[in-house]
Amino acid sequence: MLHYILRRLLWTGPVLLVATTLAFLVLHLIPGDPVNLMLAGRPASETVRQNLRRNLGLDRPIHEQYVHFVARAVRGDFSISFRTREPVIEEIARQLPATLELATAGILIGVSVGMMLGLIAGLRPNTYLDGTTMLVALLGISLPGYWTAMILIYVFGLRLGWVPIVAGGGLQALILPSIVVGSFAVGDIARLVRASIVEIRMEDYIRTARAKGLPEGRVVFRHALRNALIPVVTLIGLQLGLFVGGGVITETVFARQGIGSLLVGAILEKDYPVVQAVIVLTTGAYIFANLAVDLAYALLDPRIRYA
Repeated sequence: MLHYILRRLLWTGPVLLVATTLAFLVLHLIPGDPVNLMLAGRPASETVRQNLRRNLGLDRPIHEQYVHFVARAVRGDFSISFRTREPVIEEIARQLPATLELATAGILIGVSVGMMLGLIAGLRPNTYLDGTTMLVALLGISLPGYWTAMILIYVFGLRLGWVPIVAGGGLQALILPSIVVGSFAVGDIARLVRASIVEIRMEDYIRTARAKGLPEGRVVFRHALRNALIPVVTLIGLQLGLFVGGGVITETVFARQGIGSLLVGAILEKDYPVVQAVIVLTTGAYIFANLAVDLAYALLDPRIRYA
């Protein structure tokens, strides 16, 4: 197991390097001058523009800019933001807690609701209950996040007044955004759990457990559901990006702070250091999340071993 973890960690560096290289090249190929965006239409002489470009390091050849970025990133230094002139790490540190809070709440809602719907449908396949739960799951996949957010705001915020409709602290302000983020995963998880339960409930060990006289609840939760969790754990790891992507939409609609809104603003204003730092952060999160998923397999199924 230790050797497997070390091998996976050794791949972290090359993957991060490729991701940041592609991001660096794409950012510099997009039309637009960061200096013009920073000036926001204010008149400035060419001397002022050149000095500003020199201070930002944009007067160097692109390969020198890239080498300079990589050398600093290895030390955990992502320079300063073009927009705010503050260290990028500090900006991300301010926005990260809000994103983690939203993503965690969204994951909990998506996994709990999705597993509940999938379990109900899997235990009663080809019935009215199965069709109803799968319809709910299909709606979760099909409805755009911004549309779901606006409907929730109108119904529960404006009409009923149960929750605040603008950004703020506390649990109430997190309810609607987390439902929107969680809805991205409900449908996929529900369908996957249903398919796994339908297949597993016909296995010999399930029949043996029932033949021994075990209570149905123990058969379902101890034997069937535990094995059905393996593909669900895989899906959660793969859908980590959906939670981050859904966070961009949700943070915009609900006017929340977070990494998503920070990234959108940085892309629009070509704030290279912020965009590159966020890409490194999200890529690293992907890598470690999928490593955690692989390790979770061994906990769910003791037969799984890593050489």
